[in-house]
Amino acid sequence: MSLDGEHQPFLPGTPRRPSKGAARACFPNLIVFIVTSLLWLSAIFIALDSKEEFRDGSANNGAGHRHNVTSGATLLTCGNSQAEARSLGCKYDPFLNHWVPQPCYDDEWIAEYEDDGSWGAFANEDLTHRLTTKEMEDSDFYYTSLRDHINHCAKMWNKQFWALYEERRALDTIIASPGHTEHCAQFLVDALDANETQATKTYVGFAGCWIR
Repeated sequence: MSLDGEHQPFLPGTPRRPSKGAARACFPNLIVFIVTSLLWLSAIFIALDSKEEFRDGSANNGAGHRHNVTSGATLLTCGNSQAEARSLGCKYDPFLNHWVPQPCYDDEWIAEYEDDGSWGAFANEDLTHRLTTKEMEDSDFYYTSLRDHINHCAKMWNKQFWALYEERRALDTIIASPGHTEHCAQFLVDALDANETQATKTYVGFAGCWIR
């Protein structure tokens, strides 16, 4: 004797309601799924936070914690003395007034700076005892003219622009320094009211070189 459709226990297309026993069996699996998902979400958030902290830390190169042109770059240094600078293969740059690592030593910019004719260093504040380049690099400090200081700052901005525009791989720490840029900006403003015979006491420094 055949059954009517209304008496068939499982009609086509009709969802089967799980028994209470089946629901209880699935409950532990559901708990495991939820806990596992929460653990993965926590791991993802921790990884994202760590990545952000690493990016900020790598940008801490003279411009706070912001991303900048030195982020991820390798820094070469010249130490803190003439002897150490020479031992590290650094060269004295009269344009920068600093010893710099070889990759950041730029003959073209030094020549352009010297073409102005005002460049030069003196042993005395009266600017009468001229020093040679060799004497400059062996000194702790020397004096320069107001015109030379203006020329230095103007040429530094030119060098900074072309280094960024051409995406140079090597950047010295002077053109990459916010402090030096702010100094030159303020100096050029103040130079309008400065005494033309006023000398600038310049200390020989030891710069670094960022390699990108």
